[in-house]
Amino acid sequence: MTPDAIAGAGASAASTSAERAPDTIAVQGPAEPAEDQQRTAPASQNRLVEEVVVTSQKREENLQDVPISISAFSAAALDAKGIDDPKALAQSTPGVYYGQTVNFAIIYIRGVGSDAFLPDSDPSVASYIDGIYFPFANGLSQSFGAVERVEVLKGPQGTLFGRNSTGGAFNTITKTPGTEPEVSVMASYADYNEIRRRVYVSLPFGDSFAASVSATYNTSDNYYTGTRGSGVDASSVELPEEVSKGVRIKTRWNMTDNMDLNLAAFRYRQDGLSSTAIPNTNPSLATTLISDATTGGQATRPLGTYEVHVDVPSYFSVDNKVYYGQLNYHPEWFDVKLLGSKQKIASDNVYDFDGTTAPFITFDAKGQFADVKTAEMQFLSNKDWGPEWWTWIFGGFYLDQESGFPLNRLSVGSLDLSDGNIAGIIPVPPALLDLLSQIPGVPDGVSVGLVSELSTKSTAFFTQHTFDLQKWLHLTVGGRYQRENRGVVESSASLVNLDGSTTPLHTVPAAPPPSKTTNFSPKFTIGVNPMDDLMVYTSYTKGYKSGTFNTVNVYNAPEYVKPETVTSIELGFKSELFDKLLRFNAAVFQNKIDDLQVQFISLLSGGAVSLENAGGAKINGAEFDFQLTPFPEWDPGLVIGGGYTYLDSKYTSYENGSGYTVNANGDYAGAGLYNFKSGDYTGNKVTRTPKLSGTFNINQIVDVPGGDLEMGASLYNNSGFFYLADNAPVSRQKSYYVIDAQISYLYKPANTRVTLFGKNLGDEVYSYSQFHTDAGRQTYLAPPRTFGIRLNWDL
Repeated sequence: MTPDAIAGAGASAASTSAERAPDTIAVQGPAEPAEDQQRTAPASQNRLVEEVVVTSQKREENLQDVPISISAFSAAALDAKGIDDPKALAQSTPGVYYGQTVNFAIIYIRGVGSDAFLPDSDPSVASYIDGIYFPFANGLSQSFGAVERVEVLKGPQGTLFGRNSTGGAFNTITKTPGTEPEVSVMASYADYNEIRRRVYVSLPFGDSFAASVSATYNTSDNYYTGTRGSGVDASSVELPEEVSKGVRIKTRWNMTDNMDLNLAAFRYRQDGLSSTAIPNTNPSLATTLISDATTGGQATRPLGTYEVHVDVPSYFSVDNKVYYGQLNYHPEWFDVKLLGSKQKIASDNVYDFDGTTAPFITFDAKGQFADVKTAEMQFLSNKDWGPEWWTWIFGGFYLDQESGFPLNRLSVGSLDLSDGNIAGIIPVPPALLDLLSQIPGVPDGVSVGLVSELSTKSTAFFTQHTFDLQKWLHLTVGGRYQRENRGVVESSASLVNLDGSTTPLHTVPAAPPPSKTTNFSPKFTIGVNPMDDLMVYTSYTKGYKSGTFNTVNVYNAPEYVKPETVTSIELGFKSELFDKLLRFNAAVFQNKIDDLQVQFISLLSGGAVSLENAGGAKINGAEFDFQLTPFPEWDPGLVIGGGYTYLDSKYTSYENGSGYTVNANGDYAGAGLYNFKSGDYTGNKVTRTPKLSGTFNINQIVDVPGGDLEMGASLYNNSGFFYLADNAPVSRQKSYYVIDAQISYLYKPANTRVTLFGKNLGDEVYSYSQFHTDAGRQTYLAPPRTFGIRLNWDL
């Protein structure tokens, strides 16, 4: 998700708008009930039973008519399932992993994703808000706000969603101001003093203009306890409060009968700790030696405890400003859409690289920025002109982006390099040793300033055509041609002096020439309708992820990281059976990844964080999802759903891979040394890719005096996965289950809903992320069991 999908739980069914999003084209079908009819629907009408409309092909279509694997959630469905942030959404979408590292979203779909979290790298799952591409994962792990729906598109989406969608795409449509006044208020309170507030107001001004304002303000204590700042000194301070606030203004102007202009401005601010203080749960040899010498061996915390103590004043802040708009023009022959955005992302974060009270490694990443401009034009067929059997889209896309760090500070202390090793044991690369030997006082610590900035300009042209060859036979062909220039603006290292000034450490290596790449990503799909309410499809698609440069370098010149490509073959079907009481969809697929981009973190690898290319990977999989209304006559309010995904993943070629040494037990005790790219991980499982993941949910609505009572529960299972390509036991997340439940009462006369909810009721201990460095393994756990209450009121 992006920062534009901010804060608060999904709106209740009572707040579901009948307005369509401005970036869609209406689909033929039964008329929707009026808004007040929806709000007074009988209690037996379950909020999960609804026609699901998606825009995965840039026009409104019924979910079951689109030959793509999609999980789609309306605002009402999000609320009914208790989904209030993207991480919870992932647990309702088998095959999707959604983690968080230093508040960067880490997303994988069907085993294709990226664990990278710096501006010189790109996610593999594209994020779109209201048709606008958001290229960065910074601050994307926030909760949902006033949305129309959220769509998760699985598999490469290179034709219509473009660059860096090799794993798929998250497509979010926010609420659009409509022709009728609308007011929605949400407030909730949960454990750890978590308070969420959201107000949404939409007003028409005359017959042709409407505007809406959505404001959020959320606060909470950290579910971790501990201190940060000065290690074991009395001046250490407790973990700070988490605060986020945002406002989004949207306007819609119907300029003429066939033209409308939609503009939006968004501002989001977050301050707190996030995951910048993560406890070291398996220290390396280096950390153990330094810890024993400085803190008496009390630096780390055992896995499974929600406690962290670090010697760095860790914090995180992000300030996002986004302006975007869309012009829709509907002449007689076709439809035209013009989209544009200006995005400015600024963030500061300071985190303890080693996760202990030992004065070892600190990373100060202040001033991280991204300035992004996007523009897109689309020409789409309509039903007013041209043959009915041909549906088409032509378009062009442009991106201009500057991103990076104006000055990182990497501080390393308590070193003893007298014999060319750290503490006489851990080898240091000669280039780094030569560099550090020129700096006075290195054994007592050194602070290195790192500058890393990239420039990207990308242009693409795309088209897709669907031919209805017969009433029961459909062919879709498409492709996207992309041309991209990406270059290093600056990549340098310097000594940060006590007065804040900098002194170059060495001659700055000449920046490599910009990479100029071109790519064509095709798509072919055949869909067959052998009977009503059944579609069988097969598809061949390719996705492309841009190449980049390793710019966070201590002593190496920037290195080029080759583009990543994914080729996917899929066979699936979509069905609605028993008079539409059962929706059952399934697919089998294979993803082949070439030049897979893998992130690795080590001070001895040339930079604090770097990317490298694995030769290739292959993922074979199968999945299904269903939704059933089992007793439509005597219990129409009961809905049962779920799904499961099976993934068989492996690196088909990964030689000279970076990793850390482990002992006989597979952990870092007495080990944890960088292997200097000597690993061969061919045949290992792909990171963050569980073999099995699935969900089961049940939702019941019953009539009670004054309104209805809704009860829901869900069970999510993940069979476990590895965080590192070496598949060492120390990087494994074991199998886990998550149980959530909620019960709500809707008082119809006041259109007010009160919800009691519980999350992780089994108090399962599992991780959102792991952070492996020269210091060992740091583990950021998901929240423990929590309870809360939520109030929704809609006018």
